[in-house]
Amino acid sequence: METALRWARYLANTFGTGGALCSLRYYERIGWIDEATRRGVERQLRGLSTAELHSKKYDDPGCFDGPLSALSGTPFGSHARSLEFVATLADDDIESRVVHADAALRSGGETPDSIDRDRPAER
Repeated sequence: METALRWARYLANTFGTGGALCSLRYYERIGWIDEATRRGVERQLRGLSTAELHSKKYDDPGCFDGPLSALSGTPFGSHARSLEFVATLADDDIESRVVHADAALRSGGETPDSIDRDRPAER
């Protein structure tokens, strides 16, 4: 619950209410979160005060530490920070996934994304 509230505050402060809601729907569509998680964070957003909401359009890519810090300061940085919240909520170790993917790329091996992309769709 605490992580969901911190994430809601982060989204609202970074994207504003409308942008936060759009981001949550996008994260659900790409499979980062499920419907129940989206609805839960939306409830948290509704409970925020106006002082906790960013009233202007997203304009700061944000800076942060962690396994995705290479994206810090880029247009993708805010979504990378969101992914860290998602990983925490899912009790997933994003750092080991990043290290594994980096090692696979350096060795010319396959990453989970490239395997899925190259595999024919099952019927």
